[in-house]
Amino acid sequence: MKNLNIQFKPTAGLLIPLLLACFAAVFISGTTPVSASDQVPFRAAFSTEFTSVFVPPSFLYISVTGQGNASHMGATSAVTSDQVVDLSDGSATATYTLTGANGDTVVLTMIFQTTEIPGGVTFAGDYTVAGGTGRFYGATGSGALAGSAFFTGPNNGVGSFSVAGTISSPGS
Repeated sequence: MKNLNIQFKPTAGLLIPLLLACFAAVFISGTTPVSASDQVPFRAAFSTEFTSVFVPPSFLYISVTGQGNASHMGATSAVTSDQVVDLSDGSATATYTLTGANGDTVVLTMIFQTTEIPGGVTFAGDYTVAGGTGRFYGATGSGALAGSAFFTGPNNGVGSFSVAGTISSPGS
């Protein structure tokens, strides 16, 4: 029996596709990192105080501060200085910054509808997570919100609100 000695000498035309196939195999077989879009449940509830300013013809500008608890954050403060209610139709918007005890923040943009009740309002709508800082940098998510507010004076009062939905997994 004759021993065959075969040597493989790739040509440039074959070498490039072979290298590309090797690189593709490495990227395809690698593990997929956890994505910031992986959503987890998010809930928060706050007791609040507010001040308001009426601006004709029908806008109420409201500043709110609150204390409560939020998932993944523990004891949390909630602050907005840009809440606006259109009194002609009850529509409202706000951007809240939630700050945990460690200083990490979550920013929520809110769109909601108010309903007048004796001495105040109830409200319900939706929130969208618009980012944050610390473990919540680049956070996403969304959900529902609901609450109420009652005037204790001509331009101030107390209230509460809660949110329930999702947020991207903290720290991912």
